Amino acid sequence: MASRYAHIIDEVYREAGFFADAYENDRKRFAFSLQLLDERHLIRGKRVLDLGSGVGIFALALSKLGAEVSGLDKFIFPHSIDSPYKVKDFALLKKIWNMNGVQIIEGDLLKALPFSDCAFDVVNCDATIEHLPHSPQHLFTEVKRVLRPNGVFLVTTPNFANLLRRIRFLFGKSPQWDIRDYFDRGERFTGHRREFTVSELCTMISLAGFTVLDWYTKNSFLNWRRIFHPQKWRAHWCAVFSLPFPLMREVMFVLAQKL
Repeated sequence: MASRYAHIIDEVYREAGFFADAYENDRKRFAFSLQLLDERHLIRGKRVLDLGSGVGIFALALSKLGAEVSGLDKFIFPHSIDSPYKVKDFALLKKIWNMNGVQIIEGDLLKALPFSDCAFDVVNCDATIEHLPHSPQHLFTEVKRVLRPNGVFLVTTPNFANLLRRIRFLFGKSPQWDIRDYFDRGERFTGHRREFTVSELCTMISLAGFTVLDWYTKNSFLNWRRIFHPQKWRAHWCAVFSLPFPLMREVMFVLAQKL
């Protein structure tokens, strides 16, 4: 069954062409999120909002499975100031969206979401909250507002307590984002401001008024062909050794419901 979702994601990557190049490492994460939602019948015929949608990889995949998809992003649009995610041939990207019935608009997750109350059945927030400059409290409150009663919220983010970071800290190295990039870019820094553990993420979602339905962890960067890659072997071996330990894997997925 999992191969079906990987196939859909691969199809979207082929269709998106060079726009998808920057998202090459995200294939497994997208495929697992797609599987989580589809196996719960939360895609076909549903209105889905994809927050921090980037060039729309996941939004396009949702559309192919029958969802009515809206997306929101701040950094990909042509007039985005000094953004590493800015898209050059935006007209071509927008054409791909239109061909698939996907609408992605410009918006800031730190402000009120530009959608009406109870507008969506599902809200997806993938690899986004770790980039926020402060607590996601306001964002989660806005997500609850735009979700219909019994609507589902899927949050995906790196696991701060993964095995590689535990080992780095044990040997006196920081488990956080590269300090040189953080320091040099100043206000233009777009990396990870804060990452969370599974319990922290579930706590924040509960405090925002959701009921946590389930959580999962995956090693979405694990590539068996790169186990002995000279620059990545530590990360891949840590991914292998963490397989029996869910709280030490790389990425976490939390499904919650608005009651």
